[in-house]
Amino acid sequence: MSEKCVIGLDIGGTNARIGAVALNGTLLHSRISSSREIADGSAEDAIKDLASFINTYIQEFVTQEVLAIGVAFPATLDANRKILYSASNLGKDAKCRFDGLNIVDGLKEWISVPVFLGKDTDFILYNDIHELNLETSNMIAGIYFGTGIGSSFLYRGETIYGNDGVTGEIGHLPISDNRRKCTCNERQGCCETIASGWRLTEIQKEHFPDTPLPELFKKHLDSPELQTFVYDMAKVIALTGNLLNSAYTVIGGGLVNMDSFPRELLLKHTLQMLRHPYPRDTFQMLFSPSGQNAGILGAAQFLFKKLNVND
Repeated sequence: MSEKCVIGLDIGGTNARIGAVALNGTLLHSRISSSREIADGSAEDAIKDLASFINTYIQEFVTQEVLAIGVAFPATLDANRKILYSASNLGKDAKCRFDGLNIVDGLKEWISVPVFLGKDTDFILYNDIHELNLETSNMIAGIYFGTGIGSSFLYRGETIYGNDGVTGEIGHLPISDNRRKCTCNERQGCCETIASGWRLTEIQKEHFPDTPLPELFKKHLDSPELQTFVYDMAKVIALTGNLLNSAYTVIGGGLVNMDSFPRELLLKHTLQMLRHPYPRDTFQMLFSPSGQNAGILGAAQFLFKKLNVND
């Protein structure tokens, strides 16, 4: 089994992580680099540069036979998971050099094994389901509070893509009348304007400039600003809970992993906003156990399913 592997590439807004995973799910090797290595450059060379990034890694670090490659972008994708619509966090002014490109078909010229494209949160949820050993016969929701708010929904073992492929843009639901412009560059009052990492950074700069961002909850949790922020995070979760009635709701991302983040308070607020008796009485909030290589490992779980590999 160890003579064969799959490759996962998780391209984030800051870092890109690529790794080889054996068919038993073991991470054989991984490498981290700046996402700028992939994101910078012209649209004309985007796919060629992406292929070079992948092929160089395989040539330098992978001795096993590669069966398939999974590439995750922090982006909206088409329903067939071939075309990248928009990856605003990878470019400037909400534009990215991969926008509008058919990445899967384009890579066929440069890579000989099957390549699958995915949204970053889709692959992370696959890893969370594997790590938490969740039953997938019903609905599972994953909500990830990072720089923005990412999400993924899986129903009866399949990720829900929607008509155009963009199901799950929770971060851009218009929830507030604050008139604060969102990073999507199109709307005001999106969920991300009240409960995202970039919003927390704004709060830190305005109210707690002498406190490093990672220490905000440790030093200022009782402040009205952070109490409201946690309440607003719960709004996003409760909105999803009332809408989908998922069997499990997995919560993850950098915000909930910050020092002294009040997970119990987040759950308390969420339960108060869920409709009674259901889904409140059966609501199950779980926290993501995923580490830094979750995108790589989740891509592997996705590929195992595509390849019918039973680990």
